[in-house]
Amino acid sequence: MGIDTRAAACTSCSKRLTRKSWYYRNGKYFCKRRCFETEQAKLAEAGKEAAKTA
Repeated sequence: MGIDTRAAACTSCSKRLTRKSWYYRNGKYFCKRRCFETEQAKLAEAGKEAAKTA
C-alpha cells in the first residue's frame, strides 16, 4: 500500500495523517484510536435519532 492510495487526513478530526502513525478501521483512516471511537459514537447517536424519527 503506497502513500498515494490512502487518505491524507483523519476522517473524524481532519488532522493530517503522518507516515508512521495512522489507524485504519471500517474502510476509513483515523489519526488515533480515540478519533475512531469518537466517530463510532457519532454514528451510533445518528442511528438513534433516525430510529426515533422513523
